[in-house]
Amino acid sequence: MAGDNKSYGIKQWLMRGKLSAFFICLIISGFLWLSHRLNQTYSYSIKVPVKFVNLPSNKLLITELPDNLRCDIKTSGLKLLFVLMNKPFKELTIDFNTLKGDNKLQSYALNYGSINIKSITKIDVDIKKISPDTLFFATKRGITKNIPVKAHVFASPERGFVLSKPVINPSFITITGDSVSVNGIDSIVSSPLYLNNIHENYNGKLNLMRPSENVFLNLHEINISIQADKLLEKIIEVPVTLINLPPGTLVKLFPPKVKITYSAAKNDFNDITESSFKAVANYSKRKKYFNKLPVELTIIPSQANILSTEPFEVEFLIFKSQ
Repeated sequence: MAGDNKSYGIKQWLMRGKLSAFFICLIISGFLWLSHRLNQTYSYSIKVPVKFVNLPSNKLLITELPDNLRCDIKTSGLKLLFVLMNKPFKELTIDFNTLKGDNKLQSYALNYGSINIKSITKIDVDIKKISPDTLFFATKRGITKNIPVKAHVFASPERGFVLSKPVINPSFITITGDSVSVNGIDSIVSSPLYLNNIHENYNGKLNLMRPSENVFLNLHEINISIQADKLLEKIIEVPVTLINLPPGTLVKLFPPKVKITYSAAKNDFNDITESSFKAVANYSKRKKYFNKLPVELTIIPSQANILSTEPFEVEFLIFKSQ
């Protein structure tokens, strides 16, 4: 019996030893894998918030100053880990006095030689690209003008849906250039947008078309949104109003109301009521030997699409005529 207990204890000790060895090997392999990964080279994009100072006073900016710069970096996994530990990054101040300008192109280059990215990342990394990498200006000659933006949108809804009028933002931009070129421009148009079978809201951007080389835009793209609403059908009863009835004539209509079936966007249903419609029967349009008058809808809400009117004619009975 004592021998069996001893044998059992040895087996337990061996099992614990094997389990410990397994975990030790697992830890070592994990450490080796991590070391290998951290020593590998990675490409990564970071966004750095920026603030610009000392803008040139003798030039006019024709593009928006970016709030962020996208920096494509290449570094080891270990350095990348330290870089990401510094997020969110502090705002980087860029002094135009330190930037290299090109007077011919009226531009200033943004590159790692003139921008101290290390002050943000806290560690040396290889910067492959900065975007945007150039800021463009125009000489302060000529005139400026605020003009509306026109979006060229060609959109069709899927069956059973209706599209709202496209909303663009901003709706006005500023153009700069010589007086001859600027005075002849009354609007700026966007690149065309084609959308078919739309059944959900659309949000996107459109590029603006520069009218000539002598005209500069303060923006080069606009935001556009189009709302798609599902059409619902509804039937509403509307009283028929008799018009052009001769004095002294008493007439009764049968039926006194008509049923109007219409479709509208779900969001517009609460705004459409019986008073939104007006149905009339014109007594002057009666035909000889017939006691029926056509029903006309003289008032229809702009949100409604009329599908049918029942009945499309009403009968009339003359009770009194002088």
